[in-house]
Amino acid sequence: MVTLRAARQSDAPAIARVHVESWRTTYAGMLPDSYLLSLDVDQRTVFWARLLKPRGDSVVVAEDEKAGVIGFGSCGPIRPEEQPQSGDGWLGEIYTLYLLSDWHGQGLGRSMLDWLLQRLRARGLDRILLWVVEANPTRFFYEAMGAKVIARRREPFAGVLLDELAYGWSPS
Repeated sequence: MVTLRAARQSDAPAIARVHVESWRTTYAGMLPDSYLLSLDVDQRTVFWARLLKPRGDSVVVAEDEKAGVIGFGSCGPIRPEEQPQSGDGWLGEIYTLYLLSDWHGQGLGRSMLDWLLQRLRARGLDRILLWVVEANPTRFFYEAMGAKVIARRREPFAGVLLDELAYGWSPS
């Protein structure tokens, strides 16, 4: 059985593991292999431990009773550098949403995204966006969840140029 809950600082190593594993499977063929192989769970653990201390309530984990943490997502106010150039006043941002590939197709991504969207809306951040690599096939998940493409950009990352799409949800 899988449950969703707010992350605790003690979840940092498990979140870091999911983060690295998800990047390696999701971005294979989009990012250089050398970059993906250089991802380090210990470094990610330090990052997540720092982040979870003040903002654990903005991070959801999906936890299986046997497998442990199998997915996570995070959200908060939009970071200024992520605001689309059109400046449409987006307020909230989904920073991350990752689920181990063996757990795809079970409704867990939808549940985690709902959790994050509700968290942002409860804080009055009801114009919500997220950026996704255009070549990432999971982008169609966001369309199925009612998001609309609101912006495009090309960004350098790990020695390559990535085409990215911003998906947005506006209040109904």
